[in-house]
Amino acid sequence: MSVFDEPAEEPDQIRDQLRQLLRYRALLVLGLVLGMLGGAAVSVLGGSTYTATGEVVVHAISTAPFEAGGVSVDKQISMGTERQIAQSASVAAGAAKALKLDADPATLQRDLRVSNPPETQTLMFEYSADSADQASARVNAFVHAYLDYRQDAATQRIDKTVSKLGEELKPLQEQRKVLDRRIAGASGSGRATDESERSNLVSEIADLQGRISSLKSLDTTPGDIVRKGDPPAFPSSPGLVVLLLAGAVIGLVLGILAAWVRSVLEPRVRSVADVQDNLRAPVLGILPRRQGGTELLEVGRNGRGNRAEAYRTIAFRLVHDQRFAGRGSLLIVAPRENADAVSVAVNLAGAFAEIGNDILLVEADLRTPRLAQRLPVHPGHGRPVPGSWADGERLAVDAGVDGRFDLLPGREVPNPARTLSSPQFARLLNAPSGPNENVVVFTGPLLSHADGLAVAKQAAGVVVVCDMNEVRRDDLDRVWELITTAGGHILGAVLDKGSHGPSLRRLTDGGPTHRKRGRSHARAAAVAPPAQQLPGPPPPAAGPAPVGRGPLDADTTSLRR
Repeated sequence: MSVFDEPAEEPDQIRDQLRQLLRYRALLVLGLVLGMLGGAAVSVLGGSTYTATGEVVVHAISTAPFEAGGVSVDKQISMGTERQIAQSASVAAGAAKALKLDADPATLQRDLRVSNPPETQTLMFEYSADSADQASARVNAFVHAYLDYRQDAATQRIDKTVSKLGEELKPLQEQRKVLDRRIAGASGSGRATDESERSNLVSEIADLQGRISSLKSLDTTPGDIVRKGDPPAFPSSPGLVVLLLAGAVIGLVLGILAAWVRSVLEPRVRSVADVQDNLRAPVLGILPRRQGGTELLEVGRNGRGNRAEAYRTIAFRLVHDQRFAGRGSLLIVAPRENADAVSVAVNLAGAFAEIGNDILLVEADLRTPRLAQRLPVHPGHGRPVPGSWADGERLAVDAGVDGRFDLLPGREVPNPARTLSSPQFARLLNAPSGPNENVVVFTGPLLSHADGLAVAKQAAGVVVVCDMNEVRRDDLDRVWELITTAGGHILGAVLDKGSHGPSLRRLTDGGPTHRKRGRSHARAAAVAPPAQQLPGPPPPAAGPAPVGRGPLDADTTSLRR
């Protein structure tokens, strides 16, 4: 694949990731519901919040009309400093005193916000409280406390400057009195000198007195209130609708996160592609959910449901698979007990018989054999050989108009693994009695005991049956390793949805998704044409059909070809 094809796969990867998250729909819904409940709780328990706003235009106060360089006093105001003063503990203490509150000033100023709009000399006071009247009273208290603090600071600064100038003026006035007395008693050149000195002294005294008068006449107004903190008509906190929407968004995000974590930690297979990757083989088919009360043999008299058609599709695909091509023996095995390999083996045998092959179904579960009691069987042919289970009597299974197939029922033996590795069983698998005879074998779970491995190394192919709700990736890796090490060949997997309905666990865990990754997976997982498109079986001939031969013998040449 060239580099130009890589961007085209990104939408597929995104869709796959979304499908993985949607498998855990219960977690997404749970997060959404909890988020909305949290938003409703905040709305109910938190109550409404009201915010009152007051605005102040700040005036500059200085001890000199102009600073050096001709800069206006109004340009000397630092609004950042004024904002810090407005939020200081001293202003908060003044507000608490005006409100007659015993609360800590730090607690009172917690709900205060002071801002300065750009390019202005305005301070905006905002205070939030549980009621409109309380918010209005407290914001006004802070506005007046700020103005009072600033005016007191300016007054103290002017008084300090006036006091300093007064201390400088007092010795000059004493010195002028001394000169006045000296001038009154002096004559000639001495008097002229004293008068000149007195003139300079009077000029200094007049300058100081003028500065004191200017300072006392300064306007110490700290600012003007341009907006009073009136009680707000509506609450400033988000309403119920906004809180519900915010809670839904937050809850959905948390649900997606939980679903992602769950998908990453999920040990079971999450898709058809996971089965193919871990088993290194294609998925031959997916069996629909089994309805309650369905008989074990679904391909037969009542074999017109979705599961029966799925069995026919799988059988048709195996017949035309070049790796198997309908020849030799086929092992049906499950990794663990939760997958129903018995049902798959029985119905594949019925589907093969429907196509027209001679089928021998072998119950190789020699630990708990009970298949003969679950099928409509009739006495078949073959006489039991003492001590040889593989050469024992075969029973005929009646599959209705679809034909018949033979059954070699299981029998409890002391050592099942040795029996399945015996020469007699090897001849049964590898030396069919006819050119169109197939042997379908099923054993107990492969990961529970070694019976399946004893058959896998002798069978022409192995089909692994997986429960879509329970199969684990580690189990499939282990199955592939065991079968390939034993010399077996995996033809593919059959996924069974089972018979139980949805439960809370599967809602939270999610169900498998059917996704295909890349063109190679798409070709590997392609499903054969549905069985209903095949030519239907001709009506049965008069008289009983031969044992082990279906009524399609006259019309199977073209199907096999």
